[in-house]
Amino acid sequence: MESLEDYLTQTIQKAVKDAVAEAMKDIHKIIREGTTPPYLTKEMVMEITGWSGRTIQHMRDTRKIDFVQHGRKILYPTDALYEFFENHRIKASK
Repeated sequence: MESLEDYLTQTIQKAVKDAVAEAMKDIHKIIREGTTPPYLTKEMVMEITGWSGRTIQHMRDTRKIDFVQHGRKILYPTDALYEFFENHRIKASK
């Protein structure tokens, strides 16, 4: 028979483990939001993705990635770029 102390210890450990797991789900997004500007230049997108300038232009022209344009200045929303990555993620097979 399990003692009350053992039961409480297990319950607290499970609660802490669950809380940490939940916090870790969003840690990458939190870090990215704190270290990356909300909009990226073409050069920044090239550095992050490894894509060429022409590839970025093609993806923009075919509306595969979101962008903001004012006159000749074109910027890429960081959130939309990372959403594109998530939408095109290929899951590993087990």
